Amino acid sequence: MDISKIEKFYTVLIESTQLIKEDLNISFIEAFIESGENILDNGTIQVENDLPSPDVRDELRELYASLSIKELTLQERKKAVQMMLINMVKEDGMQVNHQPTPDGIGVILSHFIDLFFDTNKSLHLADLSVGSGNLLYTLSTTLFSENNSVKLTGVENDELLISLASTISALLDISINLMHQDALQPLLLDPVDIMITDLPIGYYPKEVKTDQYQTAFEDGLSYSHYLLIEQGFNYLKENGYAFYILPTNVFESEEVKHLLKYVHSNGHVQSIIHMPLEWFSSQKSRKSLFVVQKKGNNSKQVSEVLVADVPSVKDESAFKAFLLDIKQWKEKESI
Repeated sequence: MDISKIEKFYTVLIESTQLIKEDLNISFIEAFIESGENILDNGTIQVENDLPSPDVRDELRELYASLSIKELTLQERKKAVQMMLINMVKEDGMQVNHQPTPDGIGVILSHFIDLFFDTNKSLHLADLSVGSGNLLYTLSTTLFSENNSVKLTGVENDELLISLASTISALLDISINLMHQDALQPLLLDPVDIMITDLPIGYYPKEVKTDQYQTAFEDGLSYSHYLLIEQGFNYLKENGYAFYILPTNVFESEEVKHLLKYVHSNGHVQSIIHMPLEWFSSQKSRKSLFVVQKKGNNSKQVSEVLVADVPSVKDESAFKAFLLDIKQWKEKESI
């Protein structure tokens, strides 16, 4: 990667976004989307009600003229966009469930997908809470940049977030099918090989009956993260894998027995991997990777569910040893 190109692209993105944000008095996300669309339209600036102002338009033209996005590699564009997403969280004070999944978590997940799947083959990946799309785009950049037969699908109920995901996919030139709807309603979704979701945590705002979802609670509101795990199984192929990211403390709650009962009746819990503690402000905010497999003719429950802590990625030797342990566990379990 060429650091100077990354810095240049980031500078154009951040300065143009700030100009539009201040001139139009809109959120950072909205301004980023508008600037991204300008860049994708060869620097043509969208003008509505004489905004942006003529002076700002001149500044934007100068910024866009200094950049040729086609000269950047996918990895260079992805790095600059990642830096923008970090700014977005700070500028707009995004709620936790809307924040982009950090690239580091996506990279850890990519190691597991690479372990269980031939990433050169045709695969369908879906995310039922796609948000900004950063998790899918990290996997695409890390694992599938050379594989044109991979299909990506993202479902998102929030109109602004799905617009953000669309803009980022265009800037990165990553093809994705985005569906703007409530993921817990029936989906026109082809069966998927790999289900991934950084699960939004909390109660689903509508009451759900147990005849609709087995993970629903008998009384009152149900957990949206439980329901989404079940919905993921509904669209997962037999023998397929789901990789869910959720707070570590979910596994310590009494209610988790309700979730595990459902998973064990429809699939197999294969692994629970705790992300590096250094990535989080506290143990309470720590996240883990929940690896489950849907039952099928070629599936089986491992004799020993792998529960492990990812070491600091700064410790290269420890991280390599961790990956080797994971590989040896998979070979021992013959999965």
